[in-house]
Order: sequence, then C-alpha cells, then structure tokens
Amino acid sequence: MKSIAFVITVSLISTAFQLGTAADSPAMQNLTEHPSGHVRIPLQVTENVKVAYQISDDKLKNGVSRALFYAEKLLNTYNDNDVSDSEIDLHLVFHGDGTNALVNAETRKRLGAEGGTENPNLALIDSLVDRGVSIELCESSMEQREVTSEHLADGVATVRGAFPRLIELQLLGYAYIKFE
Repeated sequence: MKSIAFVITVSLISTAFQLGTAADSPAMQNLTEHPSGHVRIPLQVTENVKVAYQISDDKLKNGVSRALFYAEKLLNTYNDNDVSDSEIDLHLVFHGDGTNALVNAETRKRLGAEGGTENPNLALIDSLVDRGVSIELCESSMEQREVTSEHLADGVATVRGAFPRLIELQLLGYAYIKFE
C-alpha cells in the first residue's frame, strides 16, 4: 500500500512540476479559456514575425495552389488576431513542381500542370504580393523546366537556388514550414 501511495505522490509532484514549467514558458502566457472549456493559447509573438515556406509541389486547395492558399490563411489568421501584414515577413520559396504555380497559362499547359491550362493562382499571387509577401522561385528549377522570367507571373522574384535561400532565411531567424 505504501508503494502505491508513493507512486501516486511522485506522479502528482511530476504533474505539478510539468504544469508549473509550462505556465512559466514564454510560449504559454496570457492563457484564456475557450468556450468549450479547453485552454486557449493566444499568439505570443505579434511583432516582427518571420516565416519561410518551402514549396515543391503544385497541389491545389480550393482551386488554387495549396501553398498560396495557406499563406493567405496564415496572414488572415494573424490579421484576425490584430496583427497587421506589416508585422509579418513571409517568404514563399518555390522549386521543383512548385514552379507550375507561378507561370503563365501557356507555360503551365506545357508543363502539364494540374487544374487545367489557365493559371488559377494569378489573382492570389497579386494579392499576396500587395500584402508584402515575397514570392520566390528557384532559378535551377526554372532552367530544368526551360522556364524564363518572361513566363513568370507578375511579382515573382527569382533566387539562384531554393536550398541556399532557405538555409539563409533560417539562419536569419525565419520559422520554416515545408509543403510537400
């Protein structure tokens, strides 16, 4: 019986220690309660938010590039939490099959892109660029697919290599999200 009491005591102390540690974490400040009764963790970083997406596919979500869709959703989520676009430094680094999302209709057709011959992403690309997002395409991927700058949607920048660019952004403190 004493051993069961000891295990329960150790378990309770361990749980209390873990809760105390979590409550002291900078990532767990200003907690509120969700209407369901669960703990709601609000955004902790609302200034100088730095994010880098790696996109290597052309999968669609709601008729547009999944990566572009979620980039817009990320900005909207921050906006819904009173964080302006000017506080978010978002870089979308495309390479490989992701190239298809950023080219004109003729090139998209030549590359055999999903979703038909038109590029359904053009309006979203314009919107994201207007909101301050940097949309970047790997020049090596362009060369492999015989894509030139004339084939690109307006607002798309190029980088010599996607991987060196992603390494650079991470070394500069950007949070990294990979889309596959």
